[in-house]
Amino acid sequence: MKTSKLAVAALLSAGLVLTAPGAAHAQKPDRAAQVQKRIHQARARLLRNKVGLDEKKAVEVEGILDRHAKERKALQTQMREHRRKVTSLLSADSNDQPAYSRAIAGFRSTDKKLRALRDKELDALAKVLTPKQQAKLIVAAKQMQKDIRARMQRRKRRPRP
Repeated sequence: MKTSKLAVAALLSAGLVLTAPGAAHAQKPDRAAQVQKRIHQARARLLRNKVGLDEKKAVEVEGILDRHAKERKALQTQMREHRRKVTSLLSADSNDQPAYSRAIAGFRSTDKKLRALRDKELDALAKVLTPKQQAKLIVAAKQMQKDIRARMQRRKRRPRP
């Protein structure tokens, strides 16, 4: 059970592709809504086709993932801000040690909150999914994450009109 929990945690910490808040973040508002809709549709297909959940179970899992999406997105945004702050301090070759301390403390605090949220989600998923279904979810979601990242990279490389 612990290995399964760690694997699911790794999946979720890799950006939680099942909700993919970062994918829609950089887009225009209407474009962001379209991206979120496509991601939700892909998640629904993944749960039903790859994991093999029936409609009732898939809706229940989607509810668990959606329940904390707003809080997760806010925490992920905070994490990005803390990383940007550290990066900007390093880029500026700053010697402002208190600024580094604040940025690192904020990062660690937010990371703890994000891990606690993930643990709540994992515990809830473990209550409704069998270990085999959890394993299928891990594998399928990781593949979906790779596919999305590859598409995003190709999109970045395309010349703009």
